[in-house]
Amino acid sequence: MNTDQMKLVHKREELLFVFCLIASLAIIVSLLISVVGAVILAALGLITWFSHAISMAHIQVNGVRLRETQFPSLYERTKQISEAMGLKKMPEVYIVESGGVLNAFATRIFSQFGKDFVILYSDFVELAEDGREDEVEYVIAHELAHIKRNHIGKNFYVFPAMWVPFLGEAYSRACEYTCDRMAVHYTQKPDRAIQALLVFAAGKRLFKNIQLPEFLEQYNEKKGFLVTLMELVSTHPPLPKRIAAIEDFAGLPESAKLKRSTKYVIIMALGAGILIPAAFTALGIYAFTSFEAAVKDSGILEDDSEDENLENPPLFKAAEEGNAEEAMKLIEEGADPNEQNKIGETTLIGAVYGGDPEMVTLLLENGADPKIEDEYGYIPLTTAAELENVEIAKLLLEAGSDPNHENGDGETIFDIAQKTGNEEFLELLNQYK
Repeated sequence: MNTDQMKLVHKREELLFVFCLIASLAIIVSLLISVVGAVILAALGLITWFSHAISMAHIQVNGVRLRETQFPSLYERTKQISEAMGLKKMPEVYIVESGGVLNAFATRIFSQFGKDFVILYSDFVELAEDGREDEVEYVIAHELAHIKRNHIGKNFYVFPAMWVPFLGEAYSRACEYTCDRMAVHYTQKPDRAIQALLVFAAGKRLFKNIQLPEFLEQYNEKKGFLVTLMELVSTHPPLPKRIAAIEDFAGLPESAKLKRSTKYVIIMALGAGILIPAAFTALGIYAFTSFEAAVKDSGILEDDSEDENLENPPLFKAAEEGNAEEAMKLIEEGADPNEQNKIGETTLIGAVYGGDPEMVTLLLENGADPKIEDEYGYIPLTTAAELENVEIAKLLLEAGSDPNHENGDGETIFDIAQKTGNEEFLELLNQYK
């Protein structure tokens, strides 16, 4: 991550992540000491994953997926932001009926691998139909930021820390501040970001009538023990604090100065120290000394998309960048055209990402196999179908790619082409049945 991107990350996010890692490790070690604890841990993990997988399957079947032909304006904005953030693949975005609830979230069926999803609740998306596309764009950018920062994958490591009073929630709130900053940075419309947050406060009709200074002052009026406790056990910061943070980050005039409740925070922090078992502290110290180096070396703190780029072999990078001279040089030096990156993508898939037919031809002529799958069951032709690149698809089909190949989700190349609605692509596939 470059220096400019690091400025977007909340100052306490990565520190809290390390604390959550230590706490999670301590909890897991404590549970694994006994057979019963290990069974409980496994059962909780399995139940959580299964319920989430069923929920996502329901959304994929009953929700409406954004495409070039389905809500094209929102699809294009999502695609542009994804590219600006450097996401390798645009997540699948679904709109679901929400019964009046205003929300959105990013997720992944398997936290460490699998497709990324963004779910938008229909009542919020309706704002776009009222000429408020910028507000919806901000919410989409916020959810894409969660994917860019790999918060979904990191949650797998820190989930047990959510059982520790205040700790997991503090990390989650820091993540929200980071994503607010990133969304403002990539949309460049801080005023619309604030309007979007006001929608969550008063709804999609009344938010336009909110007097912002009075709304923020309302936060100061209600400070106290219970309000502070509510903040400490919440995964999201209060809306007034998020709005004030956006104003500060974007250099906007301060609508109101929010007060802090330091004494209550100190009291409850001391209380949390009493409530947390002493064993967690001892195990945490041990975990920190033995695990600190491993955490730094693993790159967990880095963005998911950057990790993938760092792992790509030199020939893959040259193919993706369309650098034929470098690619040929590497091949002559002995580079394997079928070498795969850490998720199993071949150099040919990199060339398809780059969209250069000449690079695809060069690789095929030097022994690249168009039938090799990555970890998700994708072959180069699958990626070409998703990107609707007919010219490259023809080259791959001529080289022996199977249009009936199924990916890990059971989708054939035909299925993907039918979803995109590209008639030219479908016509090409029919020639190679």
